[in-house]
Amino acid sequence: MTTRRSARIAALALCVPLVGAIAGCIPLIGEEFTFNCPQPAATGLGIAVGARANSPAPALTTDVRKLIVDTMNGCGKITTIRVDGRPSIVDDAVFGTQAKTKSNFAIDQKAFLDRVGAMIANAKAGAPEANVLKALSVASDAAGPGGTVVLVDSGVQTTAPLDFRRNDLLSRRPEAVAKLLRQQRLLPDLRGRKVIMTGLGYTAMPQEQLDDRNRSTLVNLWREIVLAAGAKDPVIDSSANTADSAVTSPTVSVVRFVVGDIRPDCDTLAVFPDSGAVGFVPDEAELRDPAGARKVLATFVAFLRGNPTAQVVVRGYVAHYGAGDLSQRRADRVKREFVALGATNRITAKGMGWGPYPSVSAPPDERYDQKNRMVTIEVSC
Repeated sequence: MTTRRSARIAALALCVPLVGAIAGCIPLIGEEFTFNCPQPAATGLGIAVGARANSPAPALTTDVRKLIVDTMNGCGKITTIRVDGRPSIVDDAVFGTQAKTKSNFAIDQKAFLDRVGAMIANAKAGAPEANVLKALSVASDAAGPGGTVVLVDSGVQTTAPLDFRRNDLLSRRPEAVAKLLRQQRLLPDLRGRKVIMTGLGYTAMPQEQLDDRNRSTLVNLWREIVLAAGAKDPVIDSSANTADSAVTSPTVSVVRFVVGDIRPDCDTLAVFPDSGAVGFVPDEAELRDPAGARKVLATFVAFLRGNPTAQVVVRGYVAHYGAGDLSQRRADRVKREFVALGATNRITAKGMGWGPYPSVSAPPDERYDQKNRMVTIEVSC
């Protein structure tokens, strides 16, 4: 942003509302100045909004709000996309002003943010069902090379090629699902884009709530999909959203997710949150409930005995950076349990360290500690 200002006038800040409780703080300088868009302008921002039946009313995170303000100040194009059965662009806007005073500049900024707020509010579903993959594709095209794609949605798709009503997708290995979509050229092109996803795994009635295990698996699936589509280090904001749906029509089919005991099979991924049976004593590699863990792991061993060529990868995750080799020791502990129960298959234990929320390279954040404590077991044949 290029500005001219009278000497010795202190910088001010204006906080303006954007969609109800959403707010952005915008720096304002001096009484007299001229605003010029930076050259080149900021990269585009495509926001795919899942305001549809069976999903909570969309909620933007603080980081996304700031991203909207930064894109406005950089004169980048902001585009909103509705996530429904036939995703489409709602509207787009680029900030501009002829204001010559700080007060008029503030008025123009507020008016622009109000417009973006209206664009988001108007992104209500217009067609039955939900096609999240297509929404990501539309948002990627709108953001353009180097731009940012934001997905605000439960991630529960009910249309081909990723219809969660079929194929028991949350029991499949995420990498295998993403690979198949890539081979069939069904992925969006996210190369060179930054991707932020929020709200994944949170649903609204009549869609049943996902338990921690299924929610973690769904998040892993979407992470692998956007990685396979070319995104680098996607950011997953796992903040809970338990609001009711913004709309109840058009209809979206209810998806029945896997519940109860995990049934191991070829090409599956099982996620065990630390709060469950395969959990550990804090800061140690000792199982909190050894008998309960063995009961769960014994189901895998029974499958492996009948499938001697099957291979297993155990991954351990921890909550904090600086935890040393704790994640590796926890993965090794599960592997030893497999061996003790009689498994003779090839079993690999990998310590993944801190993560994967909100991304593998993000700084520590206590909001994600409990979500990052988990063990996953991948079976391939």
